[in-house]
Amino acid sequence: MADAVVNFLVENLLQLVTNNVKLISGVEKEFQNLLEEVRRLKAFLDDAAKYHSDSSLWKQLVRDIRITVHRAEDVIDKFLVQAKLHQEKNKVKRSFDLCHVRKVWDLAKDIEAIHQNVKEFRQNNQKAFQPKPMLDLPQRVTREPQDTLLEYKEVVGFDYEAEYVIKRLVKGSKDLEFVPIVGMAGIGKTTLARKVCSHSQISNNFSKKIWVYVGRSYELKGILSKILQSLTERIEEFRYKDVNELAEVICDFMAKEGGRYLFVLDDVWAKELVVVDLVKRILQENNRGHRIMMTTRDEYVASYASEHPHRLKYLSDEESFQLLEKRAFGNERCPDELVELGKSIATKCSGLPLAVELSAGALRSRPNKNYWERIEKNVGLYLVIENDPASCWEIVETSYNILPQEMKACFLYCFAFLQGYSIPAQKLIRLWIAEGLIKSSPTCTFEELAENYLEEFALRGLVTLSRDGDSIKEIGFHDVLYEFYKTEAIMESVFQELRLTPDQNLPSIQDPDTSRRLCIESSVLRDFLSRKQLNAQHVRSFLCFSTTERQIELSLPDVKLISQAFPLIRVLEIQSVKIFLPMYLNQLFHLRYIAISGDFAELPASFGKFWNLQFLIVNTSTPEPTLKIKANIWNLSRLRHLKTNIPAELLPPPNPTVEGSCLQILSKVAPESCNKVVLAKAGNLKKLSIQGRLGAFLETNKDGFSTFQGLGRLEKLKLMNDIPYMSEALHLPPELFRFLRKLKKLTLSNTRFKWNEADRLGQLECLEVLKLKEDAFTGKSWKPEKGGFKQLQVLWIQKADLECWEASRDHFPRLKKLVLNCAKLENVPVELSHFLQSRS
Repeated sequence: MADAVVNFLVENLLQLVTNNVKLISGVEKEFQNLLEEVRRLKAFLDDAAKYHSDSSLWKQLVRDIRITVHRAEDVIDKFLVQAKLHQEKNKVKRSFDLCHVRKVWDLAKDIEAIHQNVKEFRQNNQKAFQPKPMLDLPQRVTREPQDTLLEYKEVVGFDYEAEYVIKRLVKGSKDLEFVPIVGMAGIGKTTLARKVCSHSQISNNFSKKIWVYVGRSYELKGILSKILQSLTERIEEFRYKDVNELAEVICDFMAKEGGRYLFVLDDVWAKELVVVDLVKRILQENNRGHRIMMTTRDEYVASYASEHPHRLKYLSDEESFQLLEKRAFGNERCPDELVELGKSIATKCSGLPLAVELSAGALRSRPNKNYWERIEKNVGLYLVIENDPASCWEIVETSYNILPQEMKACFLYCFAFLQGYSIPAQKLIRLWIAEGLIKSSPTCTFEELAENYLEEFALRGLVTLSRDGDSIKEIGFHDVLYEFYKTEAIMESVFQELRLTPDQNLPSIQDPDTSRRLCIESSVLRDFLSRKQLNAQHVRSFLCFSTTERQIELSLPDVKLISQAFPLIRVLEIQSVKIFLPMYLNQLFHLRYIAISGDFAELPASFGKFWNLQFLIVNTSTPEPTLKIKANIWNLSRLRHLKTNIPAELLPPPNPTVEGSCLQILSKVAPESCNKVVLAKAGNLKKLSIQGRLGAFLETNKDGFSTFQGLGRLEKLKLMNDIPYMSEALHLPPELFRFLRKLKKLTLSNTRFKWNEADRLGQLECLEVLKLKEDAFTGKSWKPEKGGFKQLQVLWIQKADLECWEASRDHFPRLKKLVLNCAKLENVPVELSHFLQSRS
């Protein structure tokens, strides 16, 4: 694994030197020399990836390469910061060139010496460089529809299990009842719970489904905050209440809303029985037939909650082979010559779905009989033994090792996120790109290639994916996988996790080799920043996450400490904390990614100095209706993504005639900033979200949708009107359909168009997802015309006054998912009712 990570480090160094060699006058020769040595080292690592070596000499060599690469990054990044500061002050660079020229030259000599060492090592260890017995995977993945590993709807052998659990949840008395699902690690408890929750009977019988991950370590107040967040958006006003007060607030909300609730407590351990008692207390006094479904490995916990826990059965040999075949070959059949081997492998998995999934992940795309024979001979050694996760690590590692080199560092990076934290797919992809883990491809964008990686991980049984239509929303891991790969990621110095030791101390971060990326839980952030003489110049990424909704506030001195401690930082993810005055981050010139939260009403002009910035994510709790972006984002030539939680007001481009921006996502932006000049500059946009007063913007005889003429690449569009009551009706402009030929997803909110105009959306020939939120359309009836919505797969109609909807399968031939929230709607069209997943 180490060589994969080091290969990426060298490749990133190569990119860093290449991108800047022409920018620093006076030292071109030295940089060219360094560039040549790095290229030679990269060529060796690319070649070495075809082989394997487990010797201590090889491991030491890899470590030496990694340390030298880190030193090179430090020197170059410091050089660039000083060059930037001197440029701003109009000073001559030669005053500091000589020192850095010497360092660059020394680094080139060090890299040359390492290159000589690896050549000698290879000559002296010929046997270590034998070809690996495995096939490379294709760089681009074509996902087979409904064939993603671990999707709960496709799990073999769970139909009876799901039917039984659903019956227990739906039937019975009006008293509160627990339905615990108990079984060993890897047997599919959470998978079954998800399958149950997605069933239409559950949606029809419960007005609310609230899922809470508990895990081994939890915060009781955080769990209650998650429950409260499912009941109200006004979570902020309850943040200072204690556990008992929050429980009372939740009881009050449930009493007012009425209805029947299903709570899911996922992964409950013996010491978390207080969580069981607390949720029982919240629901006990309501005589409405509430249910609590719980997953646990512990028989005691299950029996404590109910006299009749549901013990999850193992798969039969036949079911195991069906699952193995499905996961290894998709919709195709297992070749005849591999059937017996496949059945033997499936039988040796002893009915444990995780073992079957992992075996299939190792076998997928490998229809080689010799390879299958090796797996069949050893699979019994790889099985998960109860209470001993380490026993399946060999097969877990096999699933990882067959990944191509370029995917391995991306996969290990996933484990920087905390266990129990639902990883948003787009956040993970943004971080991958900012970290330099996704390389350019002639056939894919960075984002497309990253999504292909996620699909491949799922196909290998390494992750689970949740979706909205065809879009990946979140990524999850099985507990056993998480524990193993987290350890591997830390051992390979992919990141260092900062958590309190048993004696309540935080680990040191002084090692520049192992502490390049830091991950920290927000609850200990202040303790970390309060260290005396915090020196973290070697740190390139600082990721702060929280598994609760409680937001830590950082004082002004704390914010200054971040800037002082991490002068060469590239990735700063501190959205889970609240900061003041972001202007004190203005010296972080190397930032590629920044995600911050606060209560500021404007983003300072100094953010326009971050010449490497690719991703800018800002959440603010200001009472102002908009966030003023004082920074000139049009001068940020690498900016790909600007996301704010309230509409942003943008400065106009200083020179509209200069080449357009590479901005791909702009969300949210005020309508006033969406004029012809701005949108012409943003011709590469793929996602655009506009929120504010849309009346003038939608008037086609002024400066409305004609501004969209240059947005031929737009795939996702949100239009959210902030004026609930308007004297004049809005109309769908015809330019919408003429210019947005590639639009795949459209969301409308409070636009109050007439239902007789809705058919015009069917003219969007690529439209796959249509979300019509509160008062998007008004009127009592909608009778679509045939011939439109040919590609539509997902349709939401929420909080509409629709009473009569005359539609059939002919109107929506490819529909897969229907969500309705129309209190006055008399009947759901019969031919579409099969796709109904939620109605209220």
